[in-house]
Amino acid sequence: MSSKPASVDLRSMGDLMIQLRRKITDDPYDENLRLRLASYLYLAGDLEGSASEMKRAVAIAPEDYFAHMVLAKILAHSGDEANAELEFKRAMQLKPESAESHEYYADSLFARAEVSQAVSEYRLATQLKPSASNFAGLSEALLATHDISGSIKAARQAVSVEPSSARAHVVLTKALLTAGDYHPALRTARQASLLEPASADSHLALGRALYANKDKNGAVEEFRQAVRLDPLNAQARNDLGYALYGRGDVSSAVSELRLALRLNPHLGEARNNLEIAIYGLTGNKRP
Repeated sequence: MSSKPASVDLRSMGDLMIQLRRKITDDPYDENLRLRLASYLYLAGDLEGSASEMKRAVAIAPEDYFAHMVLAKILAHSGDEANAELEFKRAMQLKPESAESHEYYADSLFARAEVSQAVSEYRLATQLKPSASNFAGLSEALLATHDISGSIKAARQAVSVEPSSARAHVVLTKALLTAGDYHPALRTARQASLLEPASADSHLALGRALYANKDKNGAVEEFRQAVRLDPLNAQARNDLGYALYGRGDVSSAVSELRLALRLNPHLGEARNNLEIAIYGLTGNKRP
């Protein structure tokens, strides 16, 4: 299950859910049917309904670590941190060797800024079963602790484990940019974009790498592509606004940065960038 509800064909999804509900009516104690229905509800954005179905699945099979793990992930995404924590710990207790349980728990910890503990859980996941996903998570968590060399090492391991992973290349790009290794970052970002051209994150990474290499026009185009792919992505709007301001298109920059803040009022860098851009509308440069 992905970390957030995906864009789906809701009509097809609705038909599948109707079929599953009919099957569940005939066999209400089939754990797998409830798990599948919970997954579809999650993808459709119905977190409450998804959690309810997973709780029923857990009640049917209380010793199934996977059911506890999926329920924990749904609860974490819906903001129920306390119960998510209990379910993650239950899943890990039932199957301590499950790398996925430790990785998803680390994702939850990282999302609520418990970075040190997240690093520990990511490390354990990489030891149990190395994957691009858990090494990428470790890289991002280490970057948050300002361990740049550790972040680069983990990101390179992510790429090594799965060379076709766009996310691995994206996190390596971030780490290299933070280290000031702009040319290697650009090569890595281009590879991410080639691997997953429909990913907003890949275009964001490439846009940042281009901007760092002083190609402001190229950066603007990549950020625009990210916005086209994910119009509700506040970070993409912020990065586009920043790049537009950097190349002198202050009015457009202000518009994008205002949109970024409407989408995410808590995005501090967008607020700071907007203040700078508004100041620029007066004909002044950044103070």
